[in-house]
Amino acid sequence: MIGSIDDFNWQWDILNENIPVADFVCAKNEHHFERFLKDSALLYQKERLAVTYVILVENKIIAYYTLANDKITMNDEEKNFWNRLTRKISNNKRRSSYPALKLCQLAVDDNYVANGFGKQIITQVVFLALEFKVGCRFVTVDALPEAESFYQKMGFVRLSDKPNPKNGTIPMYFDLGRISTD
Repeated sequence: MIGSIDDFNWQWDILNENIPVADFVCAKNEHHFERFLKDSALLYQKERLAVTYVILVENKIIAYYTLANDKITMNDEEKNFWNRLTRKISNNKRRSSYPALKLCQLAVDDNYVANGFGKQIITQVVFLALEFKVGCRFVTVDALPEAESFYQKMGFVRLSDKPNPKNGTIPMYFDLGRISTD
């Protein structure tokens, strides 16, 4: 469905057992995003490892994202990245790791791609990170290579010049310190 996010009557919710997941279709990455939503998301919530938020249109999930706690830790092999990352943090507050909010999953149903829901999700994640009122300086994501440009447009920066050797994703971060909350 081509259009704009404003063309749909949508709402946020936290995934629960009463929200049907069977109709969500996301063929990206060999259906990884479908499998996670249908098979794992509620289990992660039950174990308090992550929380999945959904965007619903007429009680149908058309997009979702999953959040968990994270941290960014200094990597001795990539001091240039660490120096760039910590440059805006005052010297007396610099540490070897920083608290972060991990965007573990972000998927939009194939029928709703390119309507602005991905951008809405990033906006919501940043808002949540700022409103949690806990120590959280960064939002992190392990971006699929084909999604890197989307995250860059949303303000994320590569955390490393090397993809993750385990899965080929690109570690990226968004610095919440660049947003004024005054």
